[in-house]
Amino acid sequence: MEETQEAHNHLIDQVNTLQVTISTMENKLMDIEDRARRNNLRLWGIPETVAPADLQAYLHEFFHVLSPDTPSAMLLLDRAHRIPKPQHLPPSVPRDVILCAHYHHIKEIILKQSRNNKNIPSKYTDIKIFPDLSAATLRRRKTFQPITTILRQHQIAYRWGYPLKLLISKEGATKVLNSPEDGEKLLREWNLPTPSKPTRETAALHREWRKA
Repeated sequence: MEETQEAHNHLIDQVNTLQVTISTMENKLMDIEDRARRNNLRLWGIPETVAPADLQAYLHEFFHVLSPDTPSAMLLLDRAHRIPKPQHLPPSVPRDVILCAHYHHIKEIILKQSRNNKNIPSKYTDIKIFPDLSAATLRRRKTFQPITTILRQHQIAYRWGYPLKLLISKEGATKVLNSPEDGEKLLREWNLPTPSKPTRETAALHREWRKA
């Protein structure tokens, strides 16, 4: 019986170690993929009437409207193309556009201006601009959604960091969350409501032996 219990605990330790190793590798892979996309932007709503040959000129004009103080020579794009859209979307919805800005800081300016600039011509009002993130990162960000919802409700500023981290600013201090569990703990420390459903990642197995 003692040998069986020891073997059981040894296997549990191995499984838990593998879970940590796999999670670490997944985080590194996400970070590599997202950093490879760091100059990319994803745009929704660009009409299909804009031909592929005219896409870069259209984007250049749009970005100049968003950020008129940025020199035209700096609004350089390495590439821009459309990507296939999900089959469930209606035909009237245009395909997304992925672009790669030549300069990272220009990409950040465009992203910021798209959020702050409210006075743009009507032909651009349907266009939305987002960072081009990996599918794995988007899935992981969704696990933080209950936390970010509460933060927005209480007007607490936050932003995303790399690898996948949530950076929260409150009263001049910045807190770093590496998991939704960290978020629940912080909300309790601040006497804020916590999500109604616990946000749990894969739980570690316990080193214990239960007799039948």
